[in-house]
Amino acid sequence: MRERQKKSKSFSRRIIKVWILGIVLPMILVEILILVQFYKINHKEVDRAMTNSLHMVSDNMGTLMTNMNAISWLLEADGTVGKNLPLYFEEENTIRKSELLIYLREQIANYEVANSSIGNLTYLLIPQGQKEPVKINTSSLASGELPQNKYYLCKWKDVTFYGPCLSQSKVSSYPCLSLLRPYKTDQRYGEIYIYLESGFKYLQKLFPRDVMGMNPIFLVESEDGKTMYSSDEQVIPLHTKTSDYLKKYAIDSHRYKTYEKKENAGWTLHLLLSTNNYYRQIYGMAFNFGLITILAVTVCIFISVIQWRSIYHPFVLFEKNLRRIALDEDVQTEVGQMNIQEFDDNFALMERLKNNIVLLVKRVQTKEKERSELEIKEILGKINPHFLYNTLDTLKWYAAGKQDKEMVHFIIALNQLLLYNMSKDTKTTLKNELDAIESYITLQKLKYDIDFQIHIGKHTEILQADMPRFVIQPLVENAILHSGAEKGNIRIDIELLTNGKIDILVKNVGKPINTEKFKEVLVQKNDISANGIGLQYVARMLENHFSDEFILKAERTEDGINVIEMQIPFRAEKITEPSEE
Repeated sequence: MRERQKKSKSFSRRIIKVWILGIVLPMILVEILILVQFYKINHKEVDRAMTNSLHMVSDNMGTLMTNMNAISWLLEADGTVGKNLPLYFEEENTIRKSELLIYLREQIANYEVANSSIGNLTYLLIPQGQKEPVKINTSSLASGELPQNKYYLCKWKDVTFYGPCLSQSKVSSYPCLSLLRPYKTDQRYGEIYIYLESGFKYLQKLFPRDVMGMNPIFLVESEDGKTMYSSDEQVIPLHTKTSDYLKKYAIDSHRYKTYEKKENAGWTLHLLLSTNNYYRQIYGMAFNFGLITILAVTVCIFISVIQWRSIYHPFVLFEKNLRRIALDEDVQTEVGQMNIQEFDDNFALMERLKNNIVLLVKRVQTKEKERSELEIKEILGKINPHFLYNTLDTLKWYAAGKQDKEMVHFIIALNQLLLYNMSKDTKTTLKNELDAIESYITLQKLKYDIDFQIHIGKHTEILQADMPRFVIQPLVENAILHSGAEKGNIRIDIELLTNGKIDILVKNVGKPINTEKFKEVLVQKNDISANGIGLQYVARMLENHFSDEFILKAERTEDGINVIEMQIPFRAEKITEPSEE
């Protein structure tokens, strides 16, 4: 035995191995999976930002074009301006004609003041027999020329849009949209058009300079497929075929990622983003997230190392003292404090248990002096907590390998189980028995992979039923043994039957239970279980408590489930109705 211990690996090496296999590698794997997922999210985030920017520009231009169309319609149909324009041509009185022209100028000026998104409202007249237009409202800042066909954008709702192109303003040059609407009247005086432009530098405000810190290229493609606007004319020049450059940059060379939106009027808005900038943005976001995650992981590992070092040394000292007690070398040895509240509380319970053992030994020595020292050691060997020693070994492994939050759950479960185990009362309630089983399962989960569930029917008052202590736990322990070493699936179903008895079913999936051997064990007078509390104990306690009013049996279902059934009478000293929330 000692030779095996010398050859075994040290505890610190095992902890390092647990850290590497149980913490570092899984965290690296999780980090990789998170980065891959975050990479996909970044893709969607950048695409969403570009699409939203494209739709924002599209909506703003659509609003501008709708507003320009509405103003041009008012200039044609308005009762004070548009419909009174023929009076200007029909009036022969020079003074009256001048008054009509002044009134026309004032109304147009009111429209321009009230709508900052438009400007240079002009009535153009092409007299019969002439080709060059003449401004009717000569106060307009527009040059009075018809838009050139090369600036054609689209035809929409009886109007023609041009541009974006340079404004016809005589005082400033800036990109704008222009509109030309034919004035519907007779042709006696010639052809009349309504011309207007977008407001001063209004169009430039519609195109953002950057999106998410990147500089995309915005393109406006006309109805006939030409580039009318380009935010980077060195990449895509104006008045060229848009599809040729999209094929060159996006399809053939993949230098740009493209987004587009087709408008109802026939023109198209494009957004081009350099693939270098696109992936730089995605990788940059992922890198920042990964850096933060690595930093957090490093801090967690550093804190874990500090906590492990603060626990390991006093824990080793405690183990040495407890081994001396277990080997009966020094029963009076006191367990030192670890300055960790949860450990110290449980060690205090162990100290109390040890003192009780020592007191019992002294009483035995006083009453039976004739017994030899060998008999005293035998008593100590029986009473000496085999349960505590195994728990300590698990506790040591757990304290070094887990973090504080799970450690607290473990210690609380151990504390509850110790208190329940130290109770001198042989009776308890169904609820207390289930709570003890929960604590027991919590400890066993450190050794086994157990999926444990408790299901109670609609009659929750049965939890207050009186019953002997430790009659369900051996059944659960038996279920763990029959579940195999790899995976345990254990379930307890509790229901109140119509005959007034409580039906308790302990189910597990695993190695088939031998029902005949189960019956044979129940009739044995001596307890032959390996763990000290076996099925004979359960049957004996049920018989003492309920006489012949209980049922204890086992079966193997067709779907491969081991079921141990216990039926006991529903008896309780006091039943309290459950509170309603």
